Amino acid sequence: MILSQLFEVRRNVVDPRLHPKETFYYYNMPAFDENGQPELVRGSQIDSAKFIVDPGTVLISKLNPRIKRVWHVRNDGLFRSICSTEFVNVVPRKPATTDFLFQLLRSEGVYRLLERNAEGTTNSHVRFKPGFLGQIQLDEIAEEGSWSSIASILNTLDFQLEQTEALIAKYQQIKAGLMHDLFTRGVTPDGHLRPTRAQAPHLYKESPLGWIPKEWSSGLLSDFLLGGPKNGYSPQEVDEWSGLYTLGLGCLTTDGFRPNHLKMVALGSSACHDALLQDGDFLLSRSNTRELVGLCGIYRDVGCPCIYPDLMMRIRPNGKTSTQFLEALLLSPLMRVRITSAAVGTSGSMVKLNSRSVLRLQLAMPEKDEQAHILNLIHAQRDTLMSLECDLAKLRQQRQGLMHDLLTGRVRVKVAKAEEKL
Repeated sequence: MILSQLFEVRRNVVDPRLHPKETFYYYNMPAFDENGQPELVRGSQIDSAKFIVDPGTVLISKLNPRIKRVWHVRNDGLFRSICSTEFVNVVPRKPATTDFLFQLLRSEGVYRLLERNAEGTTNSHVRFKPGFLGQIQLDEIAEEGSWSSIASILNTLDFQLEQTEALIAKYQQIKAGLMHDLFTRGVTPDGHLRPTRAQAPHLYKESPLGWIPKEWSSGLLSDFLLGGPKNGYSPQEVDEWSGLYTLGLGCLTTDGFRPNHLKMVALGSSACHDALLQDGDFLLSRSNTRELVGLCGIYRDVGCPCIYPDLMMRIRPNGKTSTQFLEALLLSPLMRVRITSAAVGTSGSMVKLNSRSVLRLQLAMPEKDEQAHILNLIHAQRDTLMSLECDLAKLRQQRQGLMHDLLTGRVRVKVAKAEEKL
């Protein structure tokens, strides 16, 4: 089947009736919110071209097709929609096929075609020559009578995905607020947040870091470590398995250690032995972009011998704290500000932390019992987020497999009873 039988690519038309005081849904790549929805703007706020977008139109981004960007313009009766020159307007020939067309244009086959025709590297774009989309050949496609049912199934899955993503965003905001409170107010022996200083000033004392709970101590990071930081070692990378991995900087994330960037390296000198990691080692990056420098994590055994690179340092906490609490503290919003401020360098992409600046980081430390209470609250929040992220991954996997099977007709839907989806 040829896709041009389903839609036409409409030429962008400037609307001469746009009024500077009128409010629009504005489809413009930099203007989408965190949920991928268009921004609400007045006509006077729009700088780029103002093209009419009719309800039912499917917009395809010309930029970065590797990032899947297809939008369905719906009419809620509140405002008109317009778009910038960054989109191609695809209009279904039959209004009843709009939802199916939207799902079809989001399929892997169409995205692969867009990728193959993309030009450029960092900001790749597709040149939509006349008839480009319309000539896409689909070897298999579901029967037309089932299109509305298929679209309904996939739209339901999309809604579940959006709801789960919204929940994750909500809990991430809750986590950020909780982390701030835990590392400025702490918790009482019964595990509840300590009242604020405004509510109970007698529970706080002044320190070089400002007001902190009376039971807390303030000091330098060196006061809570066994010795100084030890830099890693970076041997030559190899293409064949030598029996040794090294961590990449990407293994230290805002959520701690993740074994998602391992490299094969050559076996070598005694420096390899000195940098060999053990389960539970505490690592901190000493060079990266300013946003990522100083990220830390607790190494977990990856199943093979592994070392850490020269751009990381290993530190060991003493009996005043644990690796788990130190990780949570150094990843907290306030400490991230102090760590990135301590980094030096003129490069716009890479800055560095030296051992002295790391050892002289100022921090406030609760007693061990309170540390345990704080960690319990953090772990509970983390478990909730991990569960939601697991649900999201399952939904995405389910949608990907089901989408291909439904669109190609490999899985048939019962058209007679739309409520019986499969």
